[in-house]
Amino acid sequence: MVSQRIDALRRSMEKRGLDAWIAADADPHGSEYVAERYRARSWLSGFRGSAGTLVVTREAAGLWVDSRYYLEAESAIAGTGIELFKSGLPEVPEYPVWLADRLIEQRGERPAAERPAVGVPASTTPISHVRALEGELARAGASVVPSDDLLDEIWSDRPGRPTAPVTEHSADFTGESRVQKLARIRDHIRERRAGSLLLSSLDDIAWLTNLRGGDVAYNPVFLAFLVVTLDEAVLFIDSEKLEPRMAEALAADGFTIAPYRAVRGYAANRMPEGSVLLSPGKTAVELRTVLPDSRTVIEETDITTFFKARKNRTELEGIRNAMRRDGAAMVRFLRWLEESVPGGEVTERSAAAKLEQLRAGGYNYVGPSFPTISGFGEHGAIVHYSVDEESDVVLGDGVYLVDSGAHYFDGTTDITRTVMLGRRSKRTAADFTVVLKAHIALATLRFPKGTAGVQLDAIARAELWRTLRNYGHGTGHGVGCYLNVHEGPQKLATRLSDVPIEPGMISSNEPGLYRRGEYGIRIENLVHTVEDESGDFGPFHRFETLTLCPIELQLIDTSLLTGAELEWLNSYHEWVREELSPLLETEDRRWLEEHTRPIERPEGGAST
Repeated sequence: MVSQRIDALRRSMEKRGLDAWIAADADPHGSEYVAERYRARSWLSGFRGSAGTLVVTREAAGLWVDSRYYLEAESAIAGTGIELFKSGLPEVPEYPVWLADRLIEQRGERPAAERPAVGVPASTTPISHVRALEGELARAGASVVPSDDLLDEIWSDRPGRPTAPVTEHSADFTGESRVQKLARIRDHIRERRAGSLLLSSLDDIAWLTNLRGGDVAYNPVFLAFLVVTLDEAVLFIDSEKLEPRMAEALAADGFTIAPYRAVRGYAANRMPEGSVLLSPGKTAVELRTVLPDSRTVIEETDITTFFKARKNRTELEGIRNAMRRDGAAMVRFLRWLEESVPGGEVTERSAAAKLEQLRAGGYNYVGPSFPTISGFGEHGAIVHYSVDEESDVVLGDGVYLVDSGAHYFDGTTDITRTVMLGRRSKRTAADFTVVLKAHIALATLRFPKGTAGVQLDAIARAELWRTLRNYGHGTGHGVGCYLNVHEGPQKLATRLSDVPIEPGMISSNEPGLYRRGEYGIRIENLVHTVEDESGDFGPFHRFETLTLCPIELQLIDTSLLTGAELEWLNSYHEWVREELSPLLETEDRRWLEEHTRPIERPEGGAST
């Protein structure tokens, strides 16, 4: 099936004179997660992870994935003829470099005046991606050709655009009306001496309009564009998504409704005088090319992204309340897990289903914020493991990792806990404890105002580096408030990000460690950046931990913890116990008390 699809793509490429085609799971909005219609790379290759790029030339095909997906991608493309490239490894070229090298090798096979052509879908490829490709492919004399989407002619049963209804998100949860948000956006347009802001990012549009949708699985967003000028705000959306009352409310607040597809014509013919603000990482190259030459384009991260990242008082209060309900569900789940696994009937899938069931009983619950990663033993070492009917295994003696989260009307959660089922080994305890040390290092850190995530990532990772350990994913990502569980602009990762970690931002704190074929370990809490004290060297910030759930005591080698680290752990568990006990029934409360009991360093050295 995969080889047939690749062959069909090559025939379409040949008709258009294209030497290569780049396929990604990408929509017209620069989204991380996309509706099924836009899963081009998944459909072509069979690999359905959330990140990866497929490059198809007339003779070869390669799939690039990062370390989260090495194992999953290897299994998915086995026997397809697609070569796997593990991005991030020293000897592995990134796909633009590989493609340029291949085009240079083939240069002698074509007339000297004929330039190689690399096709990308114009409607779903961000401006920044095209620009990066052009820079690398220039050495091969190749051109990047934004084209119509070739999959439209070879994907016969391609899904249409999703049509889930849009719902109002109450100001009781947002803390700010869309009229107030619109005023802030217009102030920014004036400050930048621009004429308009073109918004493509779905979660930014949902935040600004105080609307939520269901067009993308696990992300409460809807397909739309938004143009804000000093005089109007035009929301481009399929009208059947909006109930009449909602359309009236939007109109009363200064929003004009236009068809989703009309954004291209508006950009070409109706954009007001003055500069256009847009995000090159979120805006498709198609929209950039139709803007009149008379319009200056200012490329920058959407100001809404920064506004959205800094939660207000109402949002923070809601998130803390959601964390209590989520933590209570986690306690019920962990107690159920401990008592049920010895019976031999709990599987990865049934455990994930039980956790979702327990969360669903919570007030303001909407649904999961991402597919639960429920990995036992070697499956826990697959960072973004997705259990299905074929891979599902029974839980027994070993390490179990569960990474899960939920949307509530008042907040979004994301938590990972690693649980020891049976007896631990000395090495497993050492691995878990060093991850815990990394987690605590970040949780207790004070850092100067203006510090970026790449600096904080190194501080957490250093705890593992000391013992020649490491992990392949970032240490933290931003989290939305009943919005995307992965949210910008901040991130804590090895890749350079100069965005300061500022008060109001919510980020994850999730160092890990993965032993291929054995187990995975990750400890994840969400943290809120708050102002700390100021000194002779200026103001400092710190993190306030938000997540409420016990950390597995059985896996901790206390001899490896400092006194300060033990103090943090015991203090954290005391807080968890105080916050969650009133929400729990007697047996769950007793379980919580046992699993948050104070612990001490052993006398005379390392524990066994």
